[in-house]
Amino acid sequence: MQKLKTHVKTTIGAPTVDFKWKREHNEKLLSFLDKNLESYTLLDKEIQQEIKSTIREHFEPVGCTMFKMSEKELKLKLIPYKTEPKDSINLEAIIEIIDKNEDLIVYNYNDKEDLICLQKELTQELTHFVNKINNEEINKKELLKYAIREAFELNSSDIIIIKNSQIFIKLFNEANVKKVSEEEKNTIANRYNGLDEDELKSFYNNFFLKEQNKNFFYLVAEQFVDTYMLEKKIDNLSYEKYAFSFIQAIVTEHLINTFDRNDDFFKGFSGYVFRIHFKEVFNHIANLILSELSASNRYIMDFLKYYSLNIVVLDGQKYRVPEIEASNGLKWNVASMMSIVKIYVKTEISLENIKDQKEELEEAISEYYINSLSPIEHNAKITKEIEKISQNIIYATKRLNIYTDSLDSSKDPNEAEGLKNEVREIQYEIQMKKDEKNRLALKMASKSQIMKYNNIKREIDALKRQERRDEKILAQNKSAYLSIRNSLVKALTSKKTLIEETA
Repeated sequence: MQKLKTHVKTTIGAPTVDFKWKREHNEKLLSFLDKNLESYTLLDKEIQQEIKSTIREHFEPVGCTMFKMSEKELKLKLIPYKTEPKDSINLEAIIEIIDKNEDLIVYNYNDKEDLICLQKELTQELTHFVNKINNEEINKKELLKYAIREAFELNSSDIIIIKNSQIFIKLFNEANVKKVSEEEKNTIANRYNGLDEDELKSFYNNFFLKEQNKNFFYLVAEQFVDTYMLEKKIDNLSYEKYAFSFIQAIVTEHLINTFDRNDDFFKGFSGYVFRIHFKEVFNHIANLILSELSASNRYIMDFLKYYSLNIVVLDGQKYRVPEIEASNGLKWNVASMMSIVKIYVKTEISLENIKDQKEELEEAISEYYINSLSPIEHNAKITKEIEKISQNIIYATKRLNIYTDSLDSSKDPNEAEGLKNEVREIQYEIQMKKDEKNRLALKMASKSQIMKYNNIKREIDALKRQERRDEKILAQNKSAYLSIRNSLVKALTSKKTLIEETA
């Protein structure tokens, strides 16, 4: 549950060893679950596991977490790690694994002098060793990174990246960081923290893999909206002044959590990726704001009304306010947006719920499939086979009657003996086919199985009909919704402009 991760970050903040879980944290967690789950209980094993893994991941840098849960209360105790990586009794063993596997280390990886790659076999051996450590309380991920730093005699600025079952080392020369002058404060150089754009581009192409970071910018947008708009409720003036720097700071935080701690590099890299994915981030922000508008969030409604003011006066000066204006000149306000957004968001949520329900039902119905066939298809196939055998039995029975009649009328002892053998063989053949019919009949799906299958199928069919109806509603409102969203993005990324007084 990605929203839970954002909630934990927003309510707990940066992890510290002296953190104490208080009643207010518990109340906020229950409120979050109540808002995002139709029905829940903290005694539900799946919900417990989701909460535990999310909170453990959040506090992993500073310590271990212990939990106690009742129906309406979570208690959490943070136990700081007792051992620093530099003091680990396992440190030498990890370094020894690296030293013994020199042939699995690729220097100048991809013809880049600043890249080292620990290949898959070595990475697997290292992670397997570290994960099974149980003789000390230590941050295992940091232990592995520290051991790599020691083995390769790395500088603190060098970056260790674990990606695609391989470990990469990006050698980072701090001398390459250009000091940004006062005159460059509002330039690309400042946004990139003095780093060379080619170096940032190389890191982006090699390590910021699209398939592994497909939710990255949604999570950034979600954290920004949850923290600064829904939690802190910043006003429009603060938004205009600080929004970009808030977002870049969140991007930096996510990058450090995803890769490694090198503030200088990732402050620059965050500016680079934010610039590339600028529109994507604000599309997500606009969608999240409109979702809150659809729920009639009073703060969001007031926030959006600002963009209908046209002109504001601040410190005796007049400013023109950005408008939520479409490319065709149509201007949107809270009232005109509300009905379209409510329908669109409600339908999107409905489709998402249908998708989840269909997945659950399709998983349930798959249990009734036999050799890739539904029980109805399976029974039809067996029925066809049984009918074929029945025809063979009828044909064999006719042959048996002919031979029996011939035997009854036979006067020749030798001929009679031959007929008796034929009769016995046909009787045996008929019996075998009857046995085969019985075996096939036992393989038939029961009436109970077919009834359960049909019930689930009816539910799936009903969901598919609802899905088609919702898709039609979504299609009918999509153009208007996108007009609103795109217009809102333009307003959110613009600033008020000073109106010069004419003489």
